[in-house]
Amino acid sequence: MQTEKEIEFKNLLTKQEFELFISYFQVDDKDFRSQTNYYFDTQDNFFKDNRMGFRLRVLSNQNELTLKRPIEEHVMEENTVHISDQERDAIITKASFPSIPFMEQFNLDSPLICIGILQTNRVQVPFENGILFLDHSIYSQTEDFEVEYESSDVKYGEKVFLDLLDSHNIPIRHTDKKIARLVKYNNKLKG
Repeated sequence: MQTEKEIEFKNLLTKQEFELFISYFQVDDKDFRSQTNYYFDTQDNFFKDNRMGFRLRVLSNQNELTLKRPIEEHVMEENTVHISDQERDAIITKASFPSIPFMEQFNLDSPLICIGILQTNRVQVPFENGILFLDHSIYSQTEDFEVEYESSDVKYGEKVFLDLLDSHNIPIRHTDKKIARLVKYNNKLKG
């Protein structure tokens, strides 16, 4: 199991802005990697109500279960455990989870259910002592484009990120986390 502090800044992009960044950072289609995120919660929204997110991320070469919880603005604590393909398949088909140390603290009364699936094509680029991610995400019946910047320092990271947006004339947009966007969109479809 690994635990880390993640400092990130994010902004939704239009398709044209996304393509501008692809060109600017000289990114190629072959540089993108695909990942599928399965998000889970209880029937009574335990994770949502506590501003946390719990997901299974399936990559081409590994499977990760991750719990994210906020520490402060732009800072999340991330607990991750790698699981086997057999454990991944049991989660996807039966919502049957292996023992996960960081989940035992919650004593959840109700079983976990999949609340949504999000497919992301992602490229990462080293940028200004951090990592820049360009994400094209597809979920439900929609898609979005996003730029994320991870830094080791909140103030420095925020300045770098805002300067990047400003230098490309991209407006700052309130950007929810992917799980929140997925849930909002699904609720809109139901409503």
